[in-house]
Amino acid sequence: MSLFEFIVGMISVILALAVAQLFVGVADVVQNRGRVKFFLPQGIWVLNLFLITFVHWWSLWSFRDLSWNFAMFFFSLLGPSLMFFAATIISPRNRGSETVDLEEHFLNIRRLFLSVFIGMLVFFTLDGPLFGTEPPFNGLRVTQIFLAGLAVWGLLSENRRVHTAIALAVLVGALAVTIIRFFPG
Repeated sequence: MSLFEFIVGMISVILALAVAQLFVGVADVVQNRGRVKFFLPQGIWVLNLFLITFVHWWSLWSFRDLSWNFAMFFFSLLGPSLMFFAATIISPRNRGSETVDLEEHFLNIRRLFLSVFIGMLVFFTLDGPLFGTEPPFNGLRVTQIFLAGLAVWGLLSENRRVHTAIALAVLVGALAVTIIRFFPG
């Protein structure tokens, strides 16, 4: 086993736990759908986290030829760890026979969730330039900064329509990152 395989194995475990949290949250909502008050932004954010998790995992391949050290390994764990935390926060826990109000849940956790999301984006944005696998400024960076700006807007607003627009714009931005990152040309 190479050092890269060893390091990516640990990062993959954390990302897999994040995806598991999202699956458990979706499964709880589906199983209790009769007692769930759906809120579109919360559902879109779950989709955003799924997409960003897989995009980040796939992007780790660009680190395969690095000369790794512990500081790089530790830095590489921070973004995925925040991803796991974001996935845990966004997923409501089943409250027995109570109605699960996803709007109330999202509005209660939005500041913490969006703060964690911004932190996660910071680490995902900085790893490539710090490790020398990407230039400090490119189309990908512009999109990542745009996504962070949207999240800051979400921290400042309690308007439900604004949160729907932000969640949709982040989805479009995450799709743009996917295209910029993985479809050269």
